[in-house]
Amino acid sequence: MPVPYYLQYHVEKSLNTKYQWLTLVCNVALLVFHGILFHWIPMYVRYRRDIHALKNPFIFKILKYWSYVNRSFNIKIPFKNRGFLFQPSLLFLYVVHAAYNGVFCYAQTEEITYNPKIYVVGKRMGRIAVGNIPFILFCIMKNDLFCAISGLQHDKLILFHKWVARTTWLLVTIHMSLCLKYWLDLDLKIMVLIPPQIFGMISYSCMTFLTWASMRFIRRWAFDFFLVQHRVFNLIMLLFALFHSLSSKAALILAIHMVVLDRIVSRIIGIIHKRKTPTKGVSDFEILDNETILVTIPIKNTRMNADKWYYSFIPKVGTWKAGQHIYLNVSKVKYFQYHPFTISSLSQTGEIKLIIRKQKGFTKKLMDKLITSQSPQDSESEISISQEPNAVQLKAQFYGPFGANHQPLITFDSVMFLAAGSGASFVLPVCNDLLKKIEIREMERDYLNRPSKARICLIWTIKRPENELWFQHALDELKPYIKKGMLQVQIFITQASYETTTTSSYSNFKSFAVMGCGPDQFSNQVKLECQRSRFLKGPGPLDVYCYTESF
Repeated sequence: MPVPYYLQYHVEKSLNTKYQWLTLVCNVALLVFHGILFHWIPMYVRYRRDIHALKNPFIFKILKYWSYVNRSFNIKIPFKNRGFLFQPSLLFLYVVHAAYNGVFCYAQTEEITYNPKIYVVGKRMGRIAVGNIPFILFCIMKNDLFCAISGLQHDKLILFHKWVARTTWLLVTIHMSLCLKYWLDLDLKIMVLIPPQIFGMISYSCMTFLTWASMRFIRRWAFDFFLVQHRVFNLIMLLFALFHSLSSKAALILAIHMVVLDRIVSRIIGIIHKRKTPTKGVSDFEILDNETILVTIPIKNTRMNADKWYYSFIPKVGTWKAGQHIYLNVSKVKYFQYHPFTISSLSQTGEIKLIIRKQKGFTKKLMDKLITSQSPQDSESEISISQEPNAVQLKAQFYGPFGANHQPLITFDSVMFLAAGSGASFVLPVCNDLLKKIEIREMERDYLNRPSKARICLIWTIKRPENELWFQHALDELKPYIKKGMLQVQIFITQASYETTTTSSYSNFKSFAVMGCGPDQFSNQVKLECQRSRFLKGPGPLDVYCYTESF
């Protein structure tokens, strides 16, 4: 039954606000549901395992069959030798998101009859789009809050961020088209030229640029341009969207404050790191070969245990979890730019070690800076020769750490680590950390929530034998475990006459974990092989877990 005519404007405004906030709540609830079901429940069950068996095996059977239904597909790109991995789970999340967005655009609009249907729906679409904006920005926050909540890795959240942003752009496009049609059909061109509408068009222009200038080929062609325009146009878009629709100010102000707060916290953490380091940010930069740089940042250790579950949600200072990454800034190279690099050392060492491979942009300029810094003392007193041979000292700042939001590896019967090239930055410290934990627990005769004996294997693929020098510091720490028989290591050298074979049997294991890191093609193949192993004929592990990091 229609609302009384004299109340319809106020009811419409109330309904639009209601569905705007309901959109935001449903967006967050969707990720929370995914995290509880596929991350936190499996983690809890794995932590309760028996020394000889997994408790609650029905949960792993459900996950196993869900993996079968939700299997990934390697889709080939025409006329190219590579493809991309299509994961239906992310498509499922996106479809659910698109479905309730579509429902909210029309829900209870039949009660509003004082304006044509297209105008009522058009205004609703604009409010639904605004309800998505805080969520879009939540997905790219630099802290691990949403990664921990959802169980998704940073790259998956960024993918979700891009597709939700494109859906929002579509909603805004339809909103603007319907509203313009309404006013122009009434021959009221003046309504299109008033300041709020002009502000809306400016905001829409910025959103269009943000949405389509984030295409992959543009990011690869000019990443610095992409980074700057994303920050500038994002601020302009939010500001003019606020001027366009004051009725949506609460959601927009929330979005603006979350972005600003996230950046402020990141910078504060970076300043704290710099002040607390023994050298006040001065770090060693050593050229290992023509394409590789080793960065060593001294750190003052704290007593924080980064493995505690609640540290997934809050910032860490003076410690990090094995496999996490930081965002590094070298002001003498790029003053405002921060770039992600995986920490290849453990927090107990008191040093953050980064292996940086020269690519384009920042890494190339960093390499050029180190090559030209040959004098004993730079004129600006910010570059000097380190006491370490072949190393140069530069002031560096970072914020983080982030990432490595994986299941507890100590609960698995068998763990395989796979790395390609500099992907060992992630794999080696995670492997080393697991072995240290097992060694400590063995000394204490502590078998709670873990098997009595775990099989651990590390396989690393590199191009040349000298590439091993990249991670000499990490390999030296693994040697004692190799001698004790706790770790099997195989190194494949692709540009040398070196071959090896390995066979594996899963029949004696209840749970099997694979940790991989390398180029996208390598990581995708690891995922596909793990997927196949879940349904091999004959006895096999009840629980097969796969986690990959890409670079």
